[in-house]
Amino acid sequence: MEPVIISRQNLLQLHAFDVERVHFRLPDGRERDYDLVQHVDAVTILPVDNLGQVHLVRQYRIGAEQELLELPAGVMDPGEEPEITAHRELREEIGKDCGEMIRLGGFYMAAGYSTEYMHVFLALNLKESPLDQDDDEFLTIVKVPVSEVLKMAQDGRLADGKSLSTLLLARHELEIRRLL
Repeated sequence: MEPVIISRQNLLQLHAFDVERVHFRLPDGRERDYDLVQHVDAVTILPVDNLGQVHLVRQYRIGAEQELLELPAGVMDPGEEPEITAHRELREEIGKDCGEMIRLGGFYMAAGYSTEYMHVFLALNLKESPLDQDDDEFLTIVKVPVSEVLKMAQDGRLADGKSLSTLLLARHELEIRRLL
């Protein structure tokens, strides 16, 4: 027997996400309730300039209660294509756009309790093209060589899950392009 969603009940509507109670029939026939975060899909971008520097952002994250070093990322606007979101987020977060945007794949952020799907891109041939940052973002841009970013991921200096996943998806493309 396949799992079956029997019903959904909206419990909470918030700025960034909604929470639903999903009544679910398990493969063995038992039924159970799950709480599900309905979250808009998003993008993460690995921006690498012509000098082989990755442009990261440092920002305070309430869930970690500290500043984290991360790749630029953001949520998609309604009806917006992932690549358009990626260009917009680059411009807002690091003040640059790119001449080449390469889709690397994607992943679910936390499929056990959230619907959020993260689209992943590699951005090359960066050029100045700033947009205003969101009014609640206080970002510091940090440039690090590609090889050093990978070391940071391995030794724990880079602890953001979407950034770690993006580096894994990007590794082959970085090797092909001789950026590693």
